Amino acid sequence: MRRLGAFARRTARSLIATWQGQNEFGRALMAMGAVSAVASLVLALDLALYSALPWRGLPGAGDAPPWLPTPSPALAALPTGVPSPTPTATPPRSPTPSPTPTATRAPTPTATRLPTLRPASRIEVSARVSDSSPKRGAVVTVYGQITKDGVGVAGVPMETEWEFRSITVPCDSTTNSDGVASCSLPILLAAKGQYVTVQVAFTYQGQTYRATTGFTPR
Repeated sequence: MRRLGAFARRTARSLIATWQGQNEFGRALMAMGAVSAVASLVLALDLALYSALPWRGLPGAGDAPPWLPTPSPALAALPTGVPSPTPTATPPRSPTPSPTPTATRAPTPTATRLPTLRPASRIEVSARVSDSSPKRGAVVTVYGQITKDGVGVAGVPMETEWEFRSITVPCDSTTNSDGVASCSLPILLAAKGQYVTVQVAFTYQGQTYRATTGFTPR
């Protein structure tokens, strides 16, 4: 047993050293050889087990199986020539008349009144400034109005953005009972002769409505 263990250890060390010295292709070949050796060993074990089993005790192809029943002599002695009973003719049955289908009156369609559609509300916005050509440094007021079907809407927030040359200045307000809101700013940042755009936005019932106005300082 000691010699067998020492031989196994030397074989394993030799295989490990050979594996480490191979490239990827050589390792692949070694793995394939190991798989083939294991398959050969399994096949040899299967052949040994097959040879050891008692296969010779089974009946051959020419032997009659002992478990098949033998014919009874009583069945062979049955008398022949016994006339078979004559079938009796059955009179044909008269067909039963099917019931005559009755016509079903279709229901009379009734007229359904469609709901009256109301026209959508008309929302309009507008904007203007107090002076379209103010002096530089003056105070300018922007006015905005929102109407619904021609009637001013109160309490609507108005946001304005004054776009000067280098900066945009916001100014906010809220509409009065006539739907008008105003917001004033001094135009100190405006350049002479340069048009200043004022963006006006109203937020009403989740929608934003916009208008634009402006002025040119002199």
